Amino acid sequence: MQTNLFLGQLKAKGKNVGWIVSEMNKSGVKISYSTFYKKLKGSSEFNAPEIKSIVKAMDYSKDEMYNIFFEELVS
Repeated sequence: MQTNLFLGQLKAKGKNVGWIVSEMNKSGVKISYSTFYKKLKGSSEFNAPEIKSIVKAMDYSKDEMYNIFFEELVS
C-alpha cells in the first residue's frame, strides 16, 4: 500500500483517519481506529470489502485504487 500517498490525498480532501474509519463503519465495514492504523503501517493488509469502502468514500477511480492499494507485479 502507498500509505503516504493515501494519507496525502486524505489530507488534501480536508479529511483525517477518523473520518475514513467513520465512513467505513457507516457503509457496514466495521473497523476500529487502531486496526486501521495497523493496516496503514503494514502489520496486516486491507481486505476487499475494506478497500471497496475506502474507494467509495474517497471517490477513487480504478487506476487510483490500483496505484494506492496494490504493488506493481514484478515478473
